Amino acid sequence: MKKKDLLIYPLNLGTLVSIDKSVFTLLRNQGSKIDAPILAWAILGGTKNILVDTGPCDMDWASRYHRPIKKESSQEIVNALKKIGLSPNDVDLVILTHLHWDHCFNLEYFPNATFFVQREELKYAVDPLPMDKRPYEIGIPEIQPPWMKIFGKIIVTGKEDEIIPGVRVMHLPGHTPGMQGVVVNTSAGEWIIAGDNVPLYDNWEGDNALKHIPSPVYQNMYDYNISLNRIDSFGNNVLPGHDYKVLKNETYPIVKNK
Repeated sequence: MKKKDLLIYPLNLGTLVSIDKSVFTLLRNQGSKIDAPILAWAILGGTKNILVDTGPCDMDWASRYHRPIKKESSQEIVNALKKIGLSPNDVDLVILTHLHWDHCFNLEYFPNATFFVQREELKYAVDPLPMDKRPYEIGIPEIQPPWMKIFGKIIVTGKEDEIIPGVRVMHLPGHTPGMQGVVVNTSAGEWIIAGDNVPLYDNWEGDNALKHIPSPVYQNMYDYNISLNRIDSFGNNVLPGHDYKVLKNETYPIVKNK
């Protein structure tokens, strides 16, 4: 592998336990219970070490304010990074796809990092609709949302911004108003980290009724449809946000005889 080649490493940072699959697939799979990983991603080989999303809170916090999760020692973010040869101090840039609780905890672990959040996501996270307050941890007495801890280190992104050569973000509203995908230009073409706009491969593969199945957790279905059409340009090089199949490969693209 050449040094300049960009590689995406999936990281398993926790498990959503016995979650109804219909939480991911709109009007489908009601009553089907699955476990689902909470994924983050390291992008290595470029001019900066990049982490996309930072995982959830601890198990007690999740059970109290959100939903049950499991977190093994290997899924703690420090240990997940160690497995690919990084420490938190080595992370230069953190891109947050959105600011829901299972994607933006543990930010204090990265003292040397700059953080990238989409403008529309920040605006909405401060004052979301009532039904969205809990995912953003807004309005809970005596609780500060996790992303507030690094507010002074945030760089606001727009519709489409280059982060480093070969890595850019795209505003893809749908799951949240400020959802952003991360596009990585690798030796095997462009890949997109689609986040929770595409939680499972089932969403992307679709069915007889829909080419791509949206999540039922969304802000605006018109925006969501446009975003799915934009993601469609990446073909099969789409990485979902909560699918175990992602973890079958150590890197994307796959490196043989690494």
